[in-house]
Amino acid sequence: MLARLGLGTVQFGMHYGISNHLGSPGETEIAAILEHAVASGVGYLDTAFAYPNSEALIGRHLAPGSNLKIVTKTAPVASIGTTRDPKAAILDAVASSMDRLRVDRLYGILVHHATVLGKPGWESLVEALDEARSRGWVSHIGASVYNEAELELVESRFKPGIVQGPINVLDTRLLSSKCFARLKAGGTEMHARSVFLQGLLLMQPSAMPAFFAPVRAALASLQASWAEQGTCPLAACLGFVLGRPDIDAAIVGVNSLREFEEVQSAAASRPARRNTMLESGPSIDPRFLDPSLWPSFAH
Repeated sequence: MLARLGLGTVQFGMHYGISNHLGSPGETEIAAILEHAVASGVGYLDTAFAYPNSEALIGRHLAPGSNLKIVTKTAPVASIGTTRDPKAAILDAVASSMDRLRVDRLYGILVHHATVLGKPGWESLVEALDEARSRGWVSHIGASVYNEAELELVESRFKPGIVQGPINVLDTRLLSSKCFARLKAGGTEMHARSVFLQGLLLMQPSAMPAFFAPVRAALASLQASWAEQGTCPLAACLGFVLGRPDIDAAIVGVNSLREFEEVQSAAASRPARRNTMLESGPSIDPRFLDPSLWPSFAH
């Protein structure tokens, strides 16, 4: 089961997560987290060019030759249509990521913001990713998406080897997408992020910011149903994602080694299974499911 677990690293370089009261872990803690991930058989390591210092910290503290499948994301390409040689610029950025990570090959590289595939110059981005794969720099190319519309945009531009998107007990929008089913049938790996919805699903409803008042009752009901089953929120959230054979990896972020050990213990000890009650869950307004739509004080 741990082979399908991925360590997200956005916290390595910035204060991230609605339930994060610890801030970014220090380098000693990061080194311990990475060492433990390797030793315990975690499968994936997720990072990005845009995560401050994350790639460099991984490069400094991840033991050479580890079996972790490293997936990073492209540099910001807002001006791709006006760059003199956008393909070369993107390839240079990929090379920079590899230098910082201190690897000569990546498992995957994803378009960080799939919406750029709908802007002028998107062809250069796809060509650059294809070139990186042809050069042997990366095994799989793909994209990070937020919703079904972005998933369909990716599918219209190229055949992704990996798609990463938000999937959790409250947010099952991608799972019900016909596009998701088509891509999965064609061999695309599906990586779930936002498994804990930035920690919101693990919080006591009474401790949630006022912005989430409209969904507190639904979350309280969900947590009560888990308690009746003798399941903690951590295990329930992981069990929902890891219990789906159509999801290849569950990407989770942590702020300390202790948190990571708790995640791994829940993933290893809890039998992964489908839970139709949770899957059918309450209907939630999308603005509560997408952290990019949350007010700044709610992050």
